[in-house]
Amino acid sequence: MSESRPADDLLNKAFELAYFILGDRAASIYVAMAAMDKLKIASTNQDRRLYYTPTGRWDYPAARTKVNLSEIHLLQRLVYVESELFERLLEGQARAIQQDDLIIRYIKHLVRITTKHNSFYLTLGLCRLLYNYSTAETAQIYNLALQDPERMRDDYYYRSRKKRLMQGIKDRFGSLVKTQRGLRREERFHAQEDSQEYASLVRECLTRFTPWFSACVLPTQVDPDREVITQLLFEGADPDKEHQVELNRMHTLIHPDCFARLTAALNLDSTAERLELPHFFASNQGARPTEDRFNPAELSEGELDAIRRYLDKNAIHRKEFTGGPVSLVIDGRRLADFELAQSRSVEFDLEGGAELIDIRSVGSIEENEETSLAVSLLTYNRSDINLSNSSAVLSNGRRLSLMVSPAAGALGEGRTKLTVDYEQTSRAGVGVGASRRFRTWLVELSGPRMLRPVLGSIMAALLLIGGWMYYHSRRDAANLPSVAQLREERPEEAPPSQPSAASQEPAAPQKEVRKPQSGESNTAPGADQTGGLRGTNARPAAAMLQAVKRVYIDSLGDDSFSLQLRENLTSALQTSNRFEVVSNRDDADAVFKGSATKLRGRAAYNVVLDLVNARGEVVWTWASRSSNSAQVSANMLRNLLSKASER
Repeated sequence: MSESRPADDLLNKAFELAYFILGDRAASIYVAMAAMDKLKIASTNQDRRLYYTPTGRWDYPAARTKVNLSEIHLLQRLVYVESELFERLLEGQARAIQQDDLIIRYIKHLVRITTKHNSFYLTLGLCRLLYNYSTAETAQIYNLALQDPERMRDDYYYRSRKKRLMQGIKDRFGSLVKTQRGLRREERFHAQEDSQEYASLVRECLTRFTPWFSACVLPTQVDPDREVITQLLFEGADPDKEHQVELNRMHTLIHPDCFARLTAALNLDSTAERLELPHFFASNQGARPTEDRFNPAELSEGELDAIRRYLDKNAIHRKEFTGGPVSLVIDGRRLADFELAQSRSVEFDLEGGAELIDIRSVGSIEENEETSLAVSLLTYNRSDINLSNSSAVLSNGRRLSLMVSPAAGALGEGRTKLTVDYEQTSRAGVGVGASRRFRTWLVELSGPRMLRPVLGSIMAALLLIGGWMYYHSRRDAANLPSVAQLREERPEEAPPSQPSAASQEPAAPQKEVRKPQSGESNTAPGADQTGGLRGTNARPAAAMLQAVKRVYIDSLGDDSFSLQLRENLTSALQTSNRFEVVSNRDDADAVFKGSATKLRGRAAYNVVLDLVNARGEVVWTWASRSSNSAQVSANMLRNLLSKASER
């Protein structure tokens, strides 16, 4: 099936996947409908990033940090995201749940949280958390899938990333899973007594969770010592062109037959021998999946017609939106309500691990309508959220933008902010059309007799999701900032004057900031965490560099050259009497970020450094190629001091 297949085929594909995960038809219809609705917005915005800095330079290929998904793979990922809310609802109900259900959702979640990174995380998750291959064996499998020995990772990197993935599993399943210490004090999940009992179910899961319509590229017999698998090898210099190769790797790692060829080529034990599933501490008294779970009846014409009406109504509502109350929903969790008016900007902190940002319009209490206006699926690089800038064009030239950027004064791992901008992008007048509401759609749907059963199913799903969101908004109210009480920072009124025709430009966006909460400093609106004010006009780089006194040096890598380079940079800066090197990143005015990458076939390294201030602005950049870290440090400091003294 190509990406241009009719919408009905995509809906059935999404429904079938959701039903396999959930086993509930009404919930699965809603998941497919919601995923398709968000696809219309997300597919056009997925690759519009604020900027992207590869982790390598010149003739050395940069490591893949972001995967660009085609439309059909984006839909598959949206089904994973939308399903989780109903998974938790079903697991939280009084009725019992089987290990089979939890195993399906465990493998789905493992694929979801690893593929939003890259094939390295996917290899790590499958080999260390689904199977019990050692770190050394996992490295062998990854190197064979990558086909590039120059991009190997060390043991520490494997261990640290495995710890993060385990935390992601704990966050999802909570008390349903427990951990224990194994050989050499390694933390692992408490395992099933006989994981092999579920081998066929695991195979079914992996087959269904393989990227849709991706191809097998491995030959039947793989000789890692003699053959180069060109479909898995990327030799270019631009990692943004590695998309298809990375998709091939993900297929090879997830698809059971392809993965078996990798392990056989390396003379490793089969997956059946190494399968190690977590034991889920549940009642185990529910019904096991039936054949219907694997082959559900396709969506009926009535169900498809109801979904089409829903999608059409949402499309119309998005086009006619002219401002008003909206909600910020992240990964199905409603975090804030606020008002959007023309030329308004609002900022929020983003937690590490966030995946789907959804801005929804909110109707009246009576109508209870919510429509996604803009969505953004986040991806991750080696440690942080990839910075991005996506937007949705609404009615009459209005634009709703979602920008993910470094949090002021907190450029560390996972510390990013979301800026929501709503602005007029053209001089066209704002037509105020009659608002077509959700209640009207329900009345229309209830008319034809054939659609009434469909309406009942969808309403049941809507009631479930509404109850979940209400419960969690009440439960978390004491811990969340009261974003609904945001205040507007108004500029001082200018003295009256007669504007000229040339000066009649749209007004600058007004910034909306949170009121200080208990325990927060009562700084002026727009002040960042380092005490500096964020002005409305950008300053020259030289002026921004002169303001930097205290600096923090981020990790440049785990190899010996990178570690020595960081030590030399620290020493050089400390002896300069110009900069103070601090040990806490939050105490710094700016952070040195960069990498040292070994050149292929040579002893030299590519060194790239950026000095990034608390506003997320790069105030100084340095690039060098050398095998001597001390010389790199000396040259870097000489250039930095010269730039800092410019007026």
